[in-house]
Amino acid sequence: MTAREKAAAAAARGDLAGESYWLSIADTVDQAPPLDPEQTARLRILVADDSRVSTAA
Repeated sequence: MTAREKAAAAAARGDLAGESYWLSIADTVDQAPPLDPEQTARLRILVADDSRVSTAA
């Protein structure tokens, strides 16, 4: 779900603060420069590492 979709959902619930929050995030993301291939590769590694479930207790 994108930030704009979350903003629309908040607006539908009547949550104007939530809508404003998600729209500000969407605007910030829109201003960011595109990622280069190395940055994309690093993010994929980080996301993959975060999605692993730790079995150590």
